[in-house]
Amino acid sequence: MIEKTNIVEDTAKLFRAIGHTVVRFQQVEHWLAEELASMLVMKEIEDQFVVSAAMSFKQKVDLLVELYPRRRNPQLPKVDIVLVRKALYAGEEFRNRVVHSLWTVESGEPSRWKQLKGSLKGRKGFLMRNSDADIESLEACNDALKTICTWSVSTSAELEVATQIIVKAMQSADL
Repeated sequence: MIEKTNIVEDTAKLFRAIGHTVVRFQQVEHWLAEELASMLVMKEIEDQFVVSAAMSFKQKVDLLVELYPRRRNPQLPKVDIVLVRKALYAGEEFRNRVVHSLWTVESGEPSRWKQLKGSLKGRKGFLMRNSDADIESLEACNDALKTICTWSVSTSAELEVATQIIVKAMQSADL
C-alpha cells in the first residue's frame, strides 16, 4: 500500500510502473510471436507481425503449447511447456488487470491513488474492486513479468516463483 503522502512522487512511481507493465507485456507477446514464426519456419521479419496480428494472445500460447514438443529449438534448454502456459496466462491476466483498471486520485488527507476495476464475470454479476494503488506490488509483478518474458531460458523454479507472485497479487486486494 502507498504509505507516503507525497502524491507527486507517488504519481511518478505509479505511471512508471504502469508503463513498465505495458511495455514488458508487449515484449512478452512479441517474443512469443517470434518463437512461433521460427517454429513455423516463417523466415521474413514481418512474419512475426503476421503471427501477432492473426491471433489473440491466448491463441498464440495455445499454438506454442501444441508446437513446442515437436519444433522447439534444440539449442535452447527444454522447458516445462505446461508451466510456461500457466505463466504466460498469468502475465496476460496481470497486464489486463492493470490496463483495464481506472487509476484515480482520491482526495483527502492524505491524497492517494486508487485502483478501480469493474467486472461482470461469474454468477455474482457486476463486481467493483476498489483498493489503494499498491505500487510495490505492481513493481514486484513487473519483475515477475520480466522472468515470464524470458520463459525459453528461465528455469521451471524461476517461472513458478514469477507466476506465484502475480497470482498472489491478483488474488489479494493488491491488484
